[in-house]
Amino acid sequence: MKNVVAHFSDAFFEGSETFIYQYVSHHKRFKPVCIAKKFVNLDQFPFPREDCHVFGKIPVTRKGLYYQDFCRRFLCREPLLVRRLKGLEFDLMHAHKGINGCVVAAASRKLGFPLVTTFYGFDISRKQVLEENRKGYKVLFGAGDLFLAEGPYMRSRLITLGSPEGKTLIQRIAIPVQDIAFRLRRPKRGGEKVVILFAGRFVEKKGLAYLLAAVELVRRERRDFELRVIGDGPLRSDIASAVKESGLEDQVQLLGFLTYRDYLDELGAADLLAQPSITASNGDSEGGAPTVILEAQAHGMPVIATTHADIPNVVVPGGSALLCPEQDVESLAENILLLLNNQKEWAEMGNEGRRFVERYHDIEVEAAGLEEKYADLLKTG
Repeated sequence: MKNVVAHFSDAFFEGSETFIYQYVSHHKRFKPVCIAKKFVNLDQFPFPREDCHVFGKIPVTRKGLYYQDFCRRFLCREPLLVRRLKGLEFDLMHAHKGINGCVVAAASRKLGFPLVTTFYGFDISRKQVLEENRKGYKVLFGAGDLFLAEGPYMRSRLITLGSPEGKTLIQRIAIPVQDIAFRLRRPKRGGEKVVILFAGRFVEKKGLAYLLAAVELVRRERRDFELRVIGDGPLRSDIASAVKESGLEDQVQLLGFLTYRDYLDELGAADLLAQPSITASNGDSEGGAPTVILEAQAHGMPVIATTHADIPNVVVPGGSALLCPEQDVESLAENILLLLNNQKEWAEMGNEGRRFVERYHDIEVEAAGLEEKYADLLKTG
């Protein structure tokens, strides 16, 4: 019989967190079950309903109170959390997001199950999260058995926060490369527009405001392109106003939040990806890198991005991607113009990106590596 790994998070399976679904759904040596406050998008991301365990209703709390704060204050009071976890049969637990690791850290020590925690970016960078979880992280780093980061930048940051160096390893974000159709991007014919794509939540760290400013500069020299923007979020009104005030309505299309299938269709049809992530004023960062950068390379798209967090580690700088410093609008515009003016370079950049993700970010390989880490934990007790 297979060992059981319980994946724990506040929610499964958010459309913006497909990287979690890929791992949860690609187990071969272990049987996965999921524990969360809620489950969404099960029509888009199939998972056996009998293996989805809801932790119960969460009472309304004061405005702004994080779900994890509620868990620490109420669910983690003994014996409630321990009693609930005792009712499930599993061999080890994998918490997704550091703040969710805090929720189950004390229970893991009391019940004796190994605890793996994966961090994803905001949980190692956002000032409010770090302050509110300062004590919780101390408990987590003492009780947890393994801490996973997307890349070397995030790993270094985790160790700085107190994660034990010997227990802090890299587990790359991974995608189903073989399921993604590769298409060589070729120069556009006369009258055809170059399609540049952006995909992400409308929050400061995604750098969309800087991309719009760069597009405004690029438009002074060329107008044979359009920027298609997938996403939504708190800054939607600001983004819409910026497009209107800059007179970019003919150049920029705001598509809203799409289903995963529609998102993949847009990705497959576009020519270039622009993803200029930055460190937000509240400290929030990608930590690792946006999954869309991997998916774009798998599709054969050249990438325009920044030297933010682990982005340089998920592309081939100067090969599959052109990078510039964060918030550097002029450099961002120069890189866009460089690809608009040198369209014959697209094909080789696309080939380079596809080879890179096949080698380093294939879910079949990376999921097997994760299960090997699980097995090692169980062997060592």
